[in-house]
Amino acid sequence: MSTLIVAVIIIGFVAAICLLLISIHNKHKREAMNNLLKHFSQLATENNLIFSKQEVLNTCVVALDGTNRKILVVTKEDSFYGSFIIDLDEVNICTVKKVYGTIKAGDLKDDKLDQHLEKIVLQFTLDNKPSIEIEFYHHYHNHMYEMPELVQKAKQWGAMLSKMLKPLKQIA
Repeated sequence: MSTLIVAVIIIGFVAAICLLLISIHNKHKREAMNNLLKHFSQLATENNLIFSKQEVLNTCVVALDGTNRKILVVTKEDSFYGSFIIDLDEVNICTVKKVYGTIKAGDLKDDKLDQHLEKIVLQFTLDNKPSIEIEFYHHYHNHMYEMPELVQKAKQWGAMLSKMLKPLKQIA
């Protein structure tokens, strides 16, 4: 009987430690997202941007100011915040791009191609500048089950932005 009590105490102790660690992790994750959104809001105010659409992703925030035809992207890597603004007047093409990792011979017989997907990006080809990528999915930061939803989001953004580009490029 005493071994049963000891086992219950040990299991309870391990469960309590696990719950504590999960709680701490969630708190840090929430704080990181709040800091990212605070940084994003500050940059939007500084640049006088008013957003008609925005997307909060795992490691970045993307927002469109349709009136000024600009996209603000704020990213976070470790403790560093990066940001850039894309002027849609400088964009030639906006496409959704899937980047796959190395696939060894014979791997696709049993596996699906999506299991080798490394990232999904929204790629902007600009006038006389290097292309810019906004990462919607990365296999390090996102779970594989999130992939269909993030692919759909990237496609929606790509379609919407491509429609915004066509009229200006056809007139010119």
